[in-house]
Amino acid sequence: MKQTIALLILMVACCTTISLNAANASGQGINWQTSYETAVNQAKSSSKPILLFFTGSDWCGWCNRLEDEVFNTAEFAGSSKDKFIFVKIDFPLYTALPQQLNEQNKQLKKRYDIRSFPTIVIIDPQEQQIGTTGYRAGGPGQYSAHLDKLIGNYSNYKQKVQNLQEQKLGGEELKKLYQKSKELDLGNDSYHIIKLGVESDEKIFFLTEQYRFLAEEGLIHSPEAIELKKQLFALDPQNEKHLHYDLAVIEFEASCEEMQKDNYSSDLAVAPLVHYINKFGSKDKDNLWRLEMIISQVYLDKNHLNDALKHAEAARIAAPTAVQNEIASAVASIQSQILSPH
Repeated sequence: MKQTIALLILMVACCTTISLNAANASGQGINWQTSYETAVNQAKSSSKPILLFFTGSDWCGWCNRLEDEVFNTAEFAGSSKDKFIFVKIDFPLYTALPQQLNEQNKQLKKRYDIRSFPTIVIIDPQEQQIGTTGYRAGGPGQYSAHLDKLIGNYSNYKQKVQNLQEQKLGGEELKKLYQKSKELDLGNDSYHIIKLGVESDEKIFFLTEQYRFLAEEGLIHSPEAIELKKQLFALDPQNEKHLHYDLAVIEFEASCEEMQKDNYSSDLAVAPLVHYINKFGSKDKDNLWRLEMIISQVYLDKNHLNDALKHAEAARIAAPTAVQNEIASAVASIQSQILSPH
């Protein structure tokens, strides 16, 4: 009797596997494209989002696992195959792709900043990024629900942005919407939300973000940015809200960007942090040692070892006990480089 039951279970399992494979073989599975341009055209004509699957088909174990557990199943195909235009962006190690396809895939990897495999990027028909994900345990049903949630969150976000004037959102709600716009890299939306946010009860946050926005656009020295900085300092003259710290960090980050592009001196790049330390460092012990280490690293990257050592030692003195040994090791390393320059 037990043998009969076991045989029946085995037969059911085999039939299920055969039916799943048959579904894929008979065209019931996912229809994968390889041409990005074709997929975009199909998305525009069908108003469907595009699912880009960045994979390494002949070397990436987790990529193959995602396909086996999700994409190649009849359950996923049944729930999701008509919701997306599917594109496989492959980076095989042992199989040569046609040159045009290889170039396309490299460009897409750079465009969507792909740093690991597998990565799933979902975009709308206008090629605006909706969301990013990767391998997730749980099987086809949970994965399909996860993709639906990404689409739903994006749709809710877009609707809220479109209805901003009528909704009259409070400062906290605007902050959440703004953070989502930053996550999606929607600069125009971010700027629009900032303009509304400066009139809300989160005025200081949005004024700071407006200053950051100008800095990221290379307008840190513009009259608008200079006037905005004065306004922020007037709102927090004693740095009680840490506005002086926030603006110093924003200016430093902008200086680092300029240093990458131009022949920008290290002294000029770290000047905002040095100015902050000189003015508020004695009252801001929590950030003092961190800023000193950042300055030290900038000088170290430019091989200005004596300056790097000076600021690393200052960081060690200001640092809490828990990190002093680590900073002491950094100090010793710089000293060793000074003594043995070659």
